[in-house]
Amino acid sequence: MLTLLKVTLVALLNFSYITLFKAKKIKEMSSEKAPFEARKELKKLSERIVKAAKINLEVNYLDETAYRKMKLNDGIVVVANHASNLDIPVIVTALDIPVGFVAKKEMENWPFYSMWMKLSKCIFLDRSNPREGIKSIKKAVEIVKQGYPTVIFPEGERTLTGEIGNFKKGSFKLATETNGIILPLTIDGTFFVQNRRSVLIKSNQKVVVTVGKPIDLKKINLEESKNLSESVRELILDKKIK
Repeated sequence: MLTLLKVTLVALLNFSYITLFKAKKIKEMSSEKAPFEARKELKKLSERIVKAAKINLEVNYLDETAYRKMKLNDGIVVVANHASNLDIPVIVTALDIPVGFVAKKEMENWPFYSMWMKLSKCIFLDRSNPREGIKSIKKAVEIVKQGYPTVIFPEGERTLTGEIGNFKKGSFKLATETNGIILPLTIDGTFFVQNRRSVLIKSNQKVVVTVGKPIDLKKINLEESKNLSESVRELILDKKIK
C-alpha cells in the first residue's frame, strides 16, 4: 500500500507541476516541436514513477546497431505486450526515442493524463465504434509518418494471467499502412509489480525490457505481411522469461 501511495503522489505532484509550469509554454511552440517537448516532460515523469515504484529496470537489445540506425521519419511503430498500468512508464523510461501511445478511449477523460496525451500527439482509440476506430488509426498513421514514434498494445488489454495473449490483426493496420518500421518490445516482470487483479504495487521487482530487431516493412513480402501479427507475437513471446 505504501508504494502505491508513493507512486500516486509522485504522479499527481509531477503532473500538477508540468501542467502549471510547462504546458502553456509547450502549447505556444510550433506544431512540429510541441509534441517532442511534451514527450520529453512525460519521459521525466515516467522515470520518476519507475523510481518511486522501486523497479529494477534492465534493458537488453537484440540488435542495438540496427536500433540506433533508425530515424524518426522512418515511421516507427513499437509493438509491445501488455501486463500492467506500469508498462507505459517502463517503456518510456527504457527507450531513448520519444514515443507516444495508442490508448483506449476511456483514458481521454483522465485528469492531467488526457491533456498531456493530446499535447504529445497520442491517439485515443474507440474499440466499441469501428467507424471511429478507423478514423483514429488513419490519424495515427499520419502522426507516425510525421516522425512521431507510436506504441501499440495489440493484445488490446492487460493480461489477466501474466501470459501473452493473442495479437489482434486490426492493431497492425497502424504499422502496415504506415509501411515503416516495427520495433518489437518484450516487457517482462511488470505483471508482478502491478496487474489487473490488484491496484497494489509491489516494490523492488526486476523488470526486463528486450528491444527486438527492427522490422522494415518495405522489405517483407506479401505472405509475411499476412502473418505479421502472429510472427511479431512469436518474436515477443520468445524473449519472455517468466
